[in-house]
Amino acid sequence: MRQTFLNATDLMNYLYDPRILYFVHVLKIPQATTTKELEGRQKYEEFEKKSKRNKIIKELPYLPKIYNVYLASKENGFATKIDCVAIDKERKEAYPIQIKYSFKPQALYRTQKFQLVMEAMLIKERLGYKVPYGFIKFLKSSDFVKVWITENLKEELLQIFSEIKSIIKEEKLPRPTPYKKKMIDSCYKNIE
Repeated sequence: MRQTFLNATDLMNYLYDPRILYFVHVLKIPQATTTKELEGRQKYEEFEKKSKRNKIIKELPYLPKIYNVYLASKENGFATKIDCVAIDKERKEAYPIQIKYSFKPQALYRTQKFQLVMEAMLIKERLGYKVPYGFIKFLKSSDFVKVWITENLKEELLQIFSEIKSIIKEEKLPRPTPYKKKMIDSCYKNIE
């Protein structure tokens, strides 16, 4: 039997509003693309056409990089495609790099941090490198932010995925997000 993996989208959806996971995985209501998502995809596609990757990440010029790396963890049941992995073979370390077509926010979003933690855990398990930290490259502001990958963040990520699996397995509608503004542009906003 083929194993199905949870992915970074599931993680982002859960952190945004846990009910999205219920609508998608339990009720099987397709997730419509919002206007904001369409604009973001269009900008990213335009950016990809116009730029060369080696000019995007200038901050680690001495490290070889691999792009669009798909990794899956049978043990943890999640998978994702990583934008970029910089590899330091001498130190036996690797660093996931997310590329965001946006300005650096005042504080990093939980979704960004936990996506990096997920990528770090996949790199360690599948590629065998230590991952002490990762980076986020904000293209509009040219900021390059280092994010430490701690044991507490790894444990919290595993707990989040445990909760996601529980929603799907038990088919139990979770409490809605306490942040009502988040539902304004959700494709599920009219479902109660």
